[in-house]
Amino acid sequence: MQQLNPLRARIRARRRGVSPIIATILLVAITVVLAAVLYVLISGLTHTGASTPYTLGMSSPTQSNPAAGIYYNAIIISPQNGLTTGMFGLALKSPGGTSIAVGTAPAACKWVVAGTAFSSTSCGAPTGTWYVVLYWLGNGSIANVYTSGGWSTPTFPVTNSEQLVVVSGATLAGSSDTLSAFSTGSSSVSGQSGPF
Repeated sequence: MQQLNPLRARIRARRRGVSPIIATILLVAITVVLAAVLYVLISGLTHTGASTPYTLGMSSPTQSNPAAGIYYNAIIISPQNGLTTGMFGLALKSPGGTSIAVGTAPAACKWVVAGTAFSSTSCGAPTGTWYVVLYWLGNGSIANVYTSGGWSTPTFPVTNSEQLVVVSGATLAGSSDTLSAFSTGSSSVSGQSGPF
C-alpha cells in the first residue's frame, strides 16, 4: 500500500471545509449582526422626536412703582425662533435654588387690552406668590398669562416684540431672585433673568 507524502497530507487537511456546527454558528451570527444594522438604520430614518434646544434670553428685571401693593417687574426677552409657550414653564428661584410658588392672576386682569394694562388693583397676585404676563410692547396689550395652571394659550409663539412682566404682591427688588425657564415638552429650553 502506497504511503501518502506528508506534504500532500498537510495540503489535503488545509482544503477541508468547516464543520457543520461551526458553519451554522457563523450563519446565525452573521444574521444577527445584519438584523441589528438594519434596525439601527431604519430607526434612524423614522425617528421624529428629536430634541431641539431653545433659548429664552432674559434681561435683568426693572421694577415699576407699586400700585396699591402690586409690583410689576418687566423683563425684556430675546427668544429663539420657533419657541412657543407650550415648550416651557417659568420658576422664580431664590439664590439657594428654591422655587417660589406661582399664583393665579385674577380673571378681571387677564384680558386687559391697550392702554395701561396693569392699572387696576384687581391685578394683584395672591400673598407670597407671583404670576407672569407675556406683554406686547407695541400696543400695550396682554398676549398671554402664566399662572399656577400654566399658560393661558399653550401654543402661543414667543417673539422679540414681547416682554415678560412678573406680577407679585410684595416687592422682589433686592431679593436676588431670578426668573428661570424650564422645559415642559420634548425640546429643551433654557433661560434665566438677571437678579431682581
